[in-house]
Parts: sequence; C-alpha cells; structure tokens
Amino acid sequence: MNTLPSVLVIQGELISDVTVTPEQMAKLNAARATFRELRSILLAQIVPSLDGGWKNPLATEIECRLESITFDTGNFFWKSRHAGAAHDAIDAGGVQ
Repeated sequence: MNTLPSVLVIQGELISDVTVTPEQMAKLNAARATFRELRSILLAQIVPSLDGGWKNPLATEIECRLESITFDTGNFFWKSRHAGAAHDAIDAGGVQ
C-alpha cells in the first residue's frame, strides 16, 4: 500500500537565465566580498564603539543601510547570486 502523496508541491522562485562574462562575475564577486568586509567592520567595530553601542540611533541607521544595499536594491546581482556563488571567477584578467 502506497502512503506517499500523489502530488508533490514544490515552492520556490524561478529566475530567468543570466549571461555574464567571467570579468563581470569577477567584479561582482569582488564587490560582494568587499561589502562583507565593510559590513563586518561596521557591525563588529564601529557600532559597538558608538556612544550607547547598539542603542545609538546611528547603529540602527547603519544596519538599515546595509540591509537596503543587500536586499532592496538588488545590488551585486543579488537575484542571481546562486549563479555567481557557483562561479569561481576571481581574477579573469579583464580590462581594469
């Protein structure tokens, strides 16, 4: 006797095909890495040193701006980040 459901519902987001050059992907990967470094510096060193630390209104503003960059603007090719993360282009030797 089969007790498995007859239909399996899969939820997710379909994204369109993307085409990027190795140079473009290298730049996006570098920008993403630099942003992670900046975020780490701001949240681990700058915000705690503010008067009041995380209770300081500037801390909330910094965090809000970082989230905006990551999520709201689509910066760093965020919608297709999985395609970028799978690409290992670091230095593709493109024109600077």
